[in-house]
Amino acid sequence: MRKNKFLNVVLLVGISIYAANPVYSQEQTRPANLSELITEALKNNPQIKAAKMRYEAALARVKLLRSLSDPKLEFEYDKIRAGMDALMRGKTAPMRTFGISQEISFPTKLFLRRQAAGQEAKSLKEEFKEKENEIVQKVKEAYFTLSLNAKKLQITEDTKILLDQLIQTLTNRYSIGQVSQQEVLKAQTEYAKLDNQAIMLKQENGIFQAMLKALLSRSQDFEDLKVTVQLEAKNIELNRPKFLNLLKENRPELKAFQEMLRKSEIDYTLAKQEYLPDFMFKYQREERNSSTGGWAAMAGVTVPLWFWEKQSSFVKEAKAQLEEVKAEYRALENMLFSELEAALVKIESQKRLAELYETSFLPQAEAAFRTASIGFEAGKNDFLNFLDSERMLLEFKLDYAQVLVDWELAYADLERAVGKELK
Repeated sequence: MRKNKFLNVVLLVGISIYAANPVYSQEQTRPANLSELITEALKNNPQIKAAKMRYEAALARVKLLRSLSDPKLEFEYDKIRAGMDALMRGKTAPMRTFGISQEISFPTKLFLRRQAAGQEAKSLKEEFKEKENEIVQKVKEAYFTLSLNAKKLQITEDTKILLDQLIQTLTNRYSIGQVSQQEVLKAQTEYAKLDNQAIMLKQENGIFQAMLKALLSRSQDFEDLKVTVQLEAKNIELNRPKFLNLLKENRPELKAFQEMLRKSEIDYTLAKQEYLPDFMFKYQREERNSSTGGWAAMAGVTVPLWFWEKQSSFVKEAKAQLEEVKAEYRALENMLFSELEAALVKIESQKRLAELYETSFLPQAEAAFRTASIGFEAGKNDFLNFLDSERMLLEFKLDYAQVLVDWELAYADLERAVGKELK
């Protein structure tokens, strides 16, 4: 019987040490690779495709504004004038008039409209890049959460197998009066808790599997992705001025708003250009009795006669919109700077937590577990003390893995904040 007790202790120690290792199971022959998933998302994600199409549509509008408005071709058939001529001078053929006219905006208006459309296209290009960065961040979040769940589920299932064996041993020992009923019930309660934890992990795993498939634009009927990753601390120098400069230089969302600010400034200038006239040119040729008659040419300009009501309203509207964009730009800057600071603070806190787990929490929990194991094997400690120390060690192992995943996610937040991948 003493030999069986010692065997159970050895098994518990083995599974706890196995659970302590933050390296995930390698039983999958072909786990999903994060870089491959990101490439697939960038290629297939419908939100990215929609953002790209908005940018291409804006480019087409720029080309459209390079051209003048379509000219007008005119044809006039004058039978009435022919009838009057017949009464006065004899029979005369009807008059046919051919003409062409072209409207031309004031040259500076044409230039400014093209420029404004170009700024809008640049803004949408940056929004397209920002959408790519957003999807990459979400892929990483789903991927690392799935990898953490896989580790937790593996530890939970392995512990359930071991605990089931231990319950059988305790039940046999209870039948001969060597352990109390309380110890058996406690072990059964722990098993039920682990069973419930496994169910919750599988449920959460299904949610993130569905999220990742949606990001990759895969059918939900597609086989679940097998995720495995080795978590390790990232050694990165947290230079705040450096990251702030990276944000200002690379964050697509900020650059998109900068382009929209320039567009609003151009729109304001263009609104003031509405006080200037537009032009119209026209040329006509007359034909009668199959012979060419005279010709006529005309030039005209629009007169902004109601400028105090119409054009001045355009200017006021454009001015208000410009001030609105300036205020929104300042608000965006403040928000992005706070996102950067939040990512840096989170990285710092997760780094400190990881160091505490590595140097303090885990070594102490492992030492306590070894002491309880030796005492339980020698009959000096009861099963409840041993079970408490084993549970505490497992909790520290899982918490440490959670810290490493949170560190990875904070690093992904930092890359999103600065708008580029950090090596």
